[in-house]
Amino acid sequence: MLRHDDLTAPISPKRSHLCSRANAQAVAARMFDAGARQVSVVRTGDILQPFRVIPALVDDPNVELELRYA
Repeated sequence: MLRHDDLTAPISPKRSHLCSRANAQAVAARMFDAGARQVSVVRTGDILQPFRVIPALVDDPNVELELRYA
């Protein structure tokens, strides 16, 4: 198992795709289209999960994207 603080093995292309900002945006859009009224994409600082999609608005300087109904 890869530890967050000791990544000596290269990250696989599949993980690179799943960890991308573009994938986080796509997940957020799917959640929003499925009925979530508020969705945020937040930078985590974690190499294995650099973005987290949260079904709420987040008051944090690490927010990359917010989707909400007006």
